[in-house]
Amino acid sequence: MIRHNIVKGYAAAFLKNLQFFGPVAVPYFSDWLRVDYTRMFLLQAWFLFWVFTLEIPTGIVADKFGRTISVATGCLLFMVDLLMFGLTNSYYLLFPAEFLGAVGMTLTSGAEQALLYDTLIALKQEERARIYFSRYEAAGTLGLLISFPIGSSVAALRNYPSLLPMTFILTAVAALPAAGFFFWMREPARTKPKEGFLKMGVQGLRTLFAHRRLRAYVLNAVSISALTFFAFWFYQPALRRAGLAVTFLGHVGAGFNLFSAVLPANLGAIEKALSIRRLLLYTALVPAGLFVSLGFIHRLEFAIPAFFLIVGCKMLRMPVLNDFINRHVNSENRATVISSVSLLERFLMFLLYPVVGRTTARYLRCRPLRG
Repeated sequence: MIRHNIVKGYAAAFLKNLQFFGPVAVPYFSDWLRVDYTRMFLLQAWFLFWVFTLEIPTGIVADKFGRTISVATGCLLFMVDLLMFGLTNSYYLLFPAEFLGAVGMTLTSGAEQALLYDTLIALKQEERARIYFSRYEAAGTLGLLISFPIGSSVAALRNYPSLLPMTFILTAVAALPAAGFFFWMREPARTKPKEGFLKMGVQGLRTLFAHRRLRAYVLNAVSISALTFFAFWFYQPALRRAGLAVTFLGHVGAGFNLFSAVLPANLGAIEKALSIRRLLLYTALVPAGLFVSLGFIHRLEFAIPAFFLIVGCKMLRMPVLNDFINRHVNSENRATVISSVSLLERFLMFLLYPVVGRTTARYLRCRPLRG
């Protein structure tokens, strides 16, 4: 039944976020592939170029042909991408792998939210959407919480860095049942758009800027989310530079993901204590101040709680803005419009990657690994 979509969606979000490679992504490049920061971020720029290029077309695919098919196929392509990372030590083979990963990501983004929100409409629960979005994010974060310590522990088991690729293979294995849960979801009845692909893509982008409130929500979400995203790249080299061994990177990553899961799960109480306006303001200002401080303070006792707060702020504001954005979008082209939001965020990240690469190379040089 349609109400079972919620539970299936939570299960899929959990499995999709069993990302064992997450806490050792930078060591994988630096210690396994022997790739410097310039080439590392060149690969990420290639990935984001395809994400940017494909974001709108894949959103249209979800709206015209089905959201369950879109997100399930996206998970399968993501799995192939991860397997290629795990089975090669060639930097150049990662470029076709990341192309497939970009297709998979864009098939999932937008359609994932649209499927959940349309389910809530069918159940007449759309007024509580931010609560369900918070729980969905919490389910995904639980996957990170469990997989991060396992991933870093596996990577450091023996003959370091020979087991770093295994973390990608483990993640690929988890992506397969995630795709199964998405396939198993029942798509709510809706009116499918009849416009052509190009017209739908243009309308999706125009919708973002046609309404003043929607435009404000989108710009707020895109700018802060893109900037705080780089915490996931910074925390590994920053903590290693401060003296933390690679074995414990996953435990720190699990810790700040647990913190960021507790916050959205208590969104209702936080809203009452503050207000939506203050919540969005504080969760934008705090990460900005902490990023600046991390450029000057390299001590573990400061860096660890700083990353906790940055990631916590990012995750706390997401369900609020997702709710506001969805309220201003029609169901028939919801995935296309939300994909347009993702497109703008990816484009901003693409522009920021060269700056991040130079900053990382200059300020976050890793110390030699310990045990």
